[in-house]
Amino acid sequence: MSAKQRYDRSDIRRLNAVNVLEQLRVPGVLSRAKIASNLGLTRATVSNIVAALIASGLVSETEYMVGGAGRPGLSLELNPRAGCMVAVEIDLDRISIVMADFGLRELLSQSVSVEPHSPAVEVLAAAASLVETAIRQASRQGLRCFGVCVAWAGLVRRDAGELAYGPTSGWRDVAVKAEWQTRFKVPVFVENEAHAGALGVHHFGAMAGRRNLIYLSLGLGLAAGVFVDGVLLRGKQGFAGQVGHTAFVEGGALCSCGKRGCWVSEVGGAAVRRKLAAAGVDLSESGESAVDWLDSVQVLAAAEDPRVLQVLEEVGAQLGAGLAQLVQTFNPSLVVLGGRLGGLMQSVEAVIEASLKSAVLPSMAEELELQINDGEADCLRGGLATVFDAVMTNPPLGCNSSRV
Repeated sequence: MSAKQRYDRSDIRRLNAVNVLEQLRVPGVLSRAKIASNLGLTRATVSNIVAALIASGLVSETEYMVGGAGRPGLSLELNPRAGCMVAVEIDLDRISIVMADFGLRELLSQSVSVEPHSPAVEVLAAAASLVETAIRQASRQGLRCFGVCVAWAGLVRRDAGELAYGPTSGWRDVAVKAEWQTRFKVPVFVENEAHAGALGVHHFGAMAGRRNLIYLSLGLGLAAGVFVDGVLLRGKQGFAGQVGHTAFVEGGALCSCGKRGCWVSEVGGAAVRRKLAAAGVDLSESGESAVDWLDSVQVLAAAEDPRVLQVLEEVGAQLGAGLAQLVQTFNPSLVVLGGRLGGLMQSVEAVIEASLKSAVLPSMAEELELQINDGEADCLRGGLATVFDAVMTNPPLGCNSSRV
């Protein structure tokens, strides 16, 4: 047999294994016979594929009763104990980490504060320490780590595994992938935080599976992740979605990118704080941390402080107006506003929706849903989804794959 023939056969074996795993992605009772029928494969072929997947630890068998009587059948499912995934989000003032098993059950969740404007090398060292602790915990539980995904704001070179430029942080050419892969001996993925947020919404929750959506990550920065027909748009360099630095107000406030009047300079975290100060809201004792001052503003908003509500309504109208331009460009069925300021904007959801739908063509507005997510879990979920999908599309079959 030639090398080319061996390659082709191996490729087909792996493709069949991937297709079987995809059948098991949605929980439910699936037998070998049902999978064979769904995929149009012979039962013998599916049995060999399943044997390899069970040997690799990715799939397990459970018994289920057929009709409540007789011998139980055997159902196949993804094995939660197959391993774990780690997701990390690096923000200006904190690092967040989550670890989940292969059944996507959360095993660890932690956030630690870092000094704003800290050097990248210090922040990455702190993040690496958290990852090391998580992987060590997984090892004690008998779980291999399938990989780590790091998400941060800015222009991300995914293949190189580095942050090319962070307009808000000021970091440039910050690499992480190669060093962490050497240190942790697992695959490392690097992602833009808005893209990760879009992946999180696309894979998890009530809106999972939406093929056309816009995810707007609102925090100190502002960026978008856009799905069109089930595909996340990345652009030639992978930098797509930097909508916060589009022109919004002529001659407006100075932006961290050096230009004036950017959308983020009107609706981002610094803009909200600036507008609150102008309205007479004193946040001087809240500190520099985004968490501290946001907590203070949320308390005031819950108390219906008119100054706070007026500022939030102004920002909400500007968010809706900017989102309208994205909606008319990409025609999604769903717009999700998330990120660290997402929860703060829930109090003015009606204002955002009215501003958005009044500015788009009526036919687009009719089938458009707006969802505002509280907190920034979407980004971390997207990181988990990135590692999970990498396993699902390239399963570690080991030596048993020759039987497939």
